[in-house]
Order: sequence, then C-alpha cells, then structure tokens
Amino acid sequence: MHVIPTGRRPRRGVLTAALGGLLLSLLTASPPSSAAAAAASDHQAETATISQGTVASNHSGYTGSGFVDYTNVTGSYVEFTVSAGAAGGASLAFRYANGTGADRPMDISIGGRVVAPNVSFPPTANWTTWATKTVNADLAAGGNKVRATATTPSGGPNLDKLTVDAAADTQA
Repeated sequence: MHVIPTGRRPRRGVLTAALGGLLLSLLTASPPSSAAAAAASDHQAETATISQGTVASNHSGYTGSGFVDYTNVTGSYVEFTVSAGAAGGASLAFRYANGTGADRPMDISIGGRVVAPNVSFPPTANWTTWATKTVNADLAAGGNKVRATATTPSGGPNLDKLTVDAAADTQA
C-alpha cells in the first residue's frame, strides 16, 4: 500500500494505478461456490429415532456417545431429521460396522419414499472396523426424514452416524 505524506497531493498516476488495481481485483474475483459455502453436517445415530434397535457402546471406534445396534429383524430402522437450506442433490454417507460374514442391506428413504433400495452394507473386518456407504439423493428445502431400514431378518449393521453434504451432485 502506498502511503501519501500529509500536505502533499498524490500524483495522479499513482492514485489511478492503485484504484485501477483494486477495481480489477474486485471485478475478477470469483464468488464463493455453493460447494465451498455448504458444509457437511453430522447426525449421530444414537440421537436419531430408533425402531427395533438399541444404543450401544461396546465396540470401540464410534463417534459421539455410541452407535445403534439394529435388532435382528426385517424393518428395524434409524431415522434422522436433516435440514437442507435449498432443494437439491445431497450425499448421504452412513458410517457403519458389520462384524458378520454376511451383507446387511438396507432401504434408504427420504420423506417415506425409498430413494435407494436394498443398499449393500457389506462385512467389515470386525465390529470395531468402521466403513462408510454413500448414497446420492435429492433433499427438499427444510426438514427431511432420512431413514435406513433393514431389509433382511439379520437386521442392519451397527450404525454410527450419517453425514449429509448438501453440496454433492447426484448426477455422479
């Protein structure tokens, strides 16, 4: 920055150059993208609505105060309430552990409508090894009920949290 001593008039070229540079930087600056402006939000499973499951903490590596251990029954679910500032695509990342040798698929629904049927939640190495399964879907502006429902008699995997990134592109 050029400082002008008191009592002296600035030279026209110096002032014009300084103002021109400032104007140019303002005109060429990129506005923040919606992807950069939107932040992902975490929703802990143990604070969600749980049907036919229990909050547990007997396997390490979870986030928050615990995780949901689904009851071994078809139809057991965890339902999260998530808010979106605007309607559009979102990435729904479910953090889970499956210490069995079998897949534990679930239907993912939003507002009562299944948006991803029979999503595979394959085995992890054990109950303390956590993995992430991501589903892309559209959210409505405002509140959305996102539900993960077990589709087999084995129930769902242990569910730690849901991370919602509303800046995601569902076309991917």
